[in-house]
Amino acid sequence: MSDWERDFPAPAKLNLFLHVVGRRADGYHLLHTAFRLIDYGDTLRFAP
Repeated sequence: MSDWERDFPAPAKLNLFLHVVGRRADGYHLLHTAFRLIDYGDTLRFAP
């Protein structure tokens, strides 16, 4: 790995449910959700 390369963890999550319950005036959705972080994921590597 060179001096310019960097690795970052990208942890995973498990969505237990996701309900869209409306929309805000700015266009974003209102959500009700529950999720669980899990001991799994990827590593992102950035290099020039």
